[in-house]
Amino acid sequence: MADRERPVNADRVGPATPGRDDTLTAPGPEGSRTVRHAVIAMILIGLGAFTVVGAATVFAAESIAKRTALHEAARSAQLMGNVIFKPVMPRLIHGDRGAQAQLDAAVEARESEAGIVRVKVWNRQGQVLYSNEPQAIGMSFPLNDDVRRTIDKHAGWADLTDLSDEENITEPHGGTRLVEVYVPLDLDSGERLALEVYSTDERVATAREELMRTLVPFSILALLLLLVAQLPVSVQLLRRVSQADAERSRLLRKALTASERERRAIARDLHDGVVQDLAGAGYALAAVRSDLPAGTPAATGGMLDRISEVLRGAVGSLRTLMVDIYPPDLTEDGLPQAVELLAERLRREGITISPTVDVRGALGPDLAAAAYRCARECVTNILKHSDAGRAWIDVTGGQDHLLVVVTDDGKGPGSALGSTGHLGLQLIRDTAGELGGEVTITERADGGTEVRTVLPVRS
Repeated sequence: MADRERPVNADRVGPATPGRDDTLTAPGPEGSRTVRHAVIAMILIGLGAFTVVGAATVFAAESIAKRTALHEAARSAQLMGNVIFKPVMPRLIHGDRGAQAQLDAAVEARESEAGIVRVKVWNRQGQVLYSNEPQAIGMSFPLNDDVRRTIDKHAGWADLTDLSDEENITEPHGGTRLVEVYVPLDLDSGERLALEVYSTDERVATAREELMRTLVPFSILALLLLLVAQLPVSVQLLRRVSQADAERSRLLRKALTASERERRAIARDLHDGVVQDLAGAGYALAAVRSDLPAGTPAATGGMLDRISEVLRGAVGSLRTLMVDIYPPDLTEDGLPQAVELLAERLRREGITISPTVDVRGALGPDLAAAAYRCARECVTNILKHSDAGRAWIDVTGGQDHLLVVVTDDGKGPGSALGSTGHLGLQLIRDTAGELGGEVTITERADGGTEVRTVLPVRS
């Protein structure tokens, strides 16, 4: 019976697999491409940073210029109110026509000097006591929040306006952006008025242009200098990282090669030593059993049969162990043989198995090995945990991806569904993840488990 066991390929156990080079060097072109890509990425990031910084600087210049110009407009309006309007307004309130002419002359002089467009003086009742637009004098409007806040809270403020408010119906500047200022005007009599001044936004535009000429070039130049200073350091660091990665890959490949040599040596020693000895002992026991003289007790024959059975089981286990230690050649030609060996393990345990391998195109050794490891781990789980009577192994693929599906009709995944605590399943996930693939574990509708592994095919 021992000669029926599927033998390990003894020829393959000895020599190294063709195409595997133990002398490995760092991949220079890949490292150069990595550095080039990183430099291009840094340049693109720099251009994006210039755009963001430029836009942020323009926004900041706009905000600073507006705040500065409005503050200056409020200060000028408060000064004009204290110097020009405060001494004259009591006479104007008592009907002195000369007071109005005096204010008109003063405002007219300020129109060309400070860009003043309109001046109004409001009282607490919402009445216009003075304006350099005669039509507006004496008109009353519902007291707006600006005038109320200026009079009641003694709070001046400034902002930009387009003269769209109701009290500006007499203004010919509708749609024009002006600087609007409200400042409190405290008379000696104790009455508080509100001085409203409209002026052009020329000072805002001037302040913005000055900031743009200084702030924007300075910010962009500082960023440019920073990028230029960091570029050589970054390129050097990228080169070192690329070299370190290449060295790590080289050492890893050397370690894998050394590990493969050790596994090959162990498998060869098992095949040529222990397995052959146990197989020979099995043959010897079979010969002894057949040559037992007549009258030998039945217990003696039964004992020899049990020993022969134990030896056959040991030989089968050792052959399985050798396949696990050093599987067959996992190219596209050897992958069907490797899957068939996994199926044989299930058959020896009485599980009906239907393996299918349909791969189109050439597979690299890493991809074929990953497919085999995933299928092997699933077979191990079926043997240990599933109590299945039937199983399926399907390995299919084309130019885009390789699909490994292992299914059984056992008791289902149970707590393993979606769990990361099972070492075997986590190994499958890690193996697939290293190649950019994914693993999904589902419960079959008819009972059992399906493990689906998708591995991308890379040229």
